[in-house]
Amino acid sequence: MKEKLFSWLNRSLDPNTAIGVATYADTVNAVCLKKQRDQWMVHSSHSVNVSEQTDYTAAIVACTNQVSNDVCAVNLVVPHYFYQIVQMDKPNLSDEEIIQSLPWTTKDLVDIAPENIVADFIDYPITLPMQSSKMNVFITNKLQLLPFIDSFEQTKPVLRAMTSEEMILVTLFGAYKEAHMLIVQHVNHEPRILIIRNGQLVLARRLNGFLGISDKDQNQELVEALGLEIQRSMDFFESQLKQPPIRSIQLQCDDLSSLTLRAGLAEFLQVKVVDFAPNLELAKQLEPNFYYALGAAYQLTDPESVL
Repeated sequence: MKEKLFSWLNRSLDPNTAIGVATYADTVNAVCLKKQRDQWMVHSSHSVNVSEQTDYTAAIVACTNQVSNDVCAVNLVVPHYFYQIVQMDKPNLSDEEIIQSLPWTTKDLVDIAPENIVADFIDYPITLPMQSSKMNVFITNKLQLLPFIDSFEQTKPVLRAMTSEEMILVTLFGAYKEAHMLIVQHVNHEPRILIIRNGQLVLARRLNGFLGISDKDQNQELVEALGLEIQRSMDFFESQLKQPPIRSIQLQCDDLSSLTLRAGLAEFLQVKVVDFAPNLELAKQLEPNFYYALGAAYQLTDPESVL
C-alpha cells in the first residue's frame, strides 16, 4: 500500500493493461501500457489542455477513455499542490495500523479536519545512531480528491491507486546506487528539491521566492539564489545525514530551464548539472509531458502493485 495514497476496489481487471493519468501544468495526460510477449509496451497516449482547475475532471475522463476502453487499472498522479509531506517518527506498529492512525497523528500538522485527511507513508531510508526510525507522510484533503475520483464513474478503466509526483519521479529515476538531486519546477509553481538514491526518496524540500521567474530573468543573481538553496540541501545531506556526495544535479523544470542557468549552477556548485531524462526505455517513445503518466502506468506493472 505504501507509495500510493490509497487503493481500493476488488474487480476483475485486465492484468495486461495499465493506465497512468497525470495533471501536469495546464494539461491532463494519459498513457496506456499493454503487455505483449511478456514485455510492457506503450499502447497509446493522449493529452488534453485545460485552462481552469474545474476542467481537470472532464479532461481526465476524455484522456482515460481515449487511451483505452478496457476494464483495467488506472493510477492517478495527485498534483503536488494537493498534498503536503511531513517527516515523523515511525511508531512500532504494522503498516496498516500506522495508516489507520495517520488522520489523528497528523491532524495538528495540517489545516484539514481529521475526517477529511487521506494519508499514507513511506519509510525514511536513513537512520542515524541514537535516533528512532522515521517516515515521510503524504497528507491530502479527501474533499479535493473526490471530484477526481468521481470522474472515473464515466470510464471503463477503474481507478485503483493514487500516487504522488515525488514517488513518480523515484520510479522514473530508477535504482542508481549513487545519490542524485532533482530540481523540479512546473509552470507557475515554486521549485522543489529532491534527493533520490537507490530507488528511494531521501530528501524532499519545497522552495519559495522563485515564482514568476522566466528565462529572461535567469541571471547571475538567480543562479546564486537557487545555488545557495541547492548547496544548503547538499550540505544537510552530506554533513548532517553523513551521506556520500551528490553525483549529479538534474533539472526537470518548465520555467527554470535555460542553458545559462544550467551552466551557471554547474560552475557555482562545481557539480555536473544536466536535464532530467527517465531511466526507462519506454520513455523514449513519449514527449516529456507524458513522463508522469508513464511513471504512474509503470508503477502498476510491478507484481506487488494493486493490479
